[in-house]
Amino acid sequence: MGIFQKIRDGLKKTRDSLMRGLRRMLGSFTKIDEELFEQLEETMIMGDMGADTAIQICDELRDRVKERGITDPNDIMGLIQEIIAEMMGEDEGLDLSTTPSVILVIGVNGAGKTTTIGKLCHQFKDQGKRVLVAAADTFRAAAIDQLQVWTERSDTELVRHAEGSDPAAVVFDAITAAKARGCDVVICDTAGRLHNKKNLMQELAKINRIIDREAEGCAKECLLVLDATTGQNAVNQARLFREVAPITGIVLTKLDGTAKGGIVISIKNELGIPVKLIGVGEGIDDLQPFETKSFIDALFDREADTEAVEHAEESTVEEETAEYAEESAVEEETAEYAEESAVEEETAEYAEESAVEEAAAGIAEESTVEEETAEYAEESTVEEAAAEYAEESAVEEEAAGIAEESAVEEAAAGIAEESAGEEAAAGITEESADKEESGDAENSDDEAASENTEDTNKTEEAEQPAEEEPKRRGFFSFFRRKKK
Repeated sequence: MGIFQKIRDGLKKTRDSLMRGLRRMLGSFTKIDEELFEQLEETMIMGDMGADTAIQICDELRDRVKERGITDPNDIMGLIQEIIAEMMGEDEGLDLSTTPSVILVIGVNGAGKTTTIGKLCHQFKDQGKRVLVAAADTFRAAAIDQLQVWTERSDTELVRHAEGSDPAAVVFDAITAAKARGCDVVICDTAGRLHNKKNLMQELAKINRIIDREAEGCAKECLLVLDATTGQNAVNQARLFREVAPITGIVLTKLDGTAKGGIVISIKNELGIPVKLIGVGEGIDDLQPFETKSFIDALFDREADTEAVEHAEESTVEEETAEYAEESAVEEETAEYAEESAVEEETAEYAEESAVEEAAAGIAEESTVEEETAEYAEESTVEEAAAEYAEESAVEEEAAGIAEESAVEEAAAGIAEESAGEEAAAGITEESADKEESGDAENSDDEAASENTEDTNKTEEAEQPAEEEPKRRGFFSFFRRKKK
């Protein structure tokens, strides 16, 4: 893949956002008026070209439109490209004219300094240069180890000290070693720092003094590494670092991952610092020398826009095809699901019917058991009733026997009583006869008393049979009842 192709691919997001936005905006106007310029200025600011740069471009555009008598808004894009090309000026590459040449790499944490150094080592090694790297970032943990990995990949030399040592001493040893070994390039890594870190800024000034003293007369580059995704914040970083370090160029990393590529124009126009290297990918060959013409051509590339439109149309067709295929698949799945549901419903109905039949059979079985239980209970009731009846009959028979025995006993008692009465009557008669025999000697009073006694005995004898008669009657009536 060529350099231009890599730059064009890396600027795709910026082109799609900034340039396509400008074309869309200009296409919505039918004439060139002040409202068009206001909209144009706003679109450029939104593309991170910076307010000052956007205003300057629009002012220059008004003058050229008036001078050339342009009336079609679609012709303005050519004028914008022309003005930006003039702002960017001539290309300035790295100055490696002496041996050794010193490159000092500075920037904030996370901007990509170590990765940039690793990619530079690879490029210089491919060019046949002998490179030595000074691991002067002794502040960040594992920074030295990370740099060692990169140098091993590119087969370059590394000068390192212990973590926490003086970075200026590392730079001093690296320059001394480069002179002794005849190295072509010395690349010095430094710790990430912000402008408000006074001790780190003083440390950076000390490193610069060491380089100026030990590499006097050598070509020196001070490259500020900026993260393109930070937009206008990167411009502010460059402005602040320029106050403490003699920045000779900008390395703009991660340009392929952002739509804020307009900061390249802003940095050059507002700070006057040239962009010397741009990172358009993660590969080891994706750190490219910045070329103004290639950058502007890639930024305003109509062919790329056409390809993007065609690709978008193809993507739309593919998406529609995929959607149609997905819908078909969904319909098939729905049909299969419906079929499965029907089978499941039939199975459920069959299971339900089976359950009903089983339940009916269970109910019938329970009814049979209940009937059998009822019959058994009824039989038990009959048997119990028969037993109770038999028991009552036995009780009645016992009662009858007891009554019969009582009647017999009563009859016997009556007979015994009658016999006693007869014996008493006989005794009384004998006594009366004795008295009559001895009564001849008694007076008349005794005869009267005897007579009264006799009358009394007769009365008692007459009464006794009357009392005993019911008993006899009861005895014989009992036997009559028994016969019946």
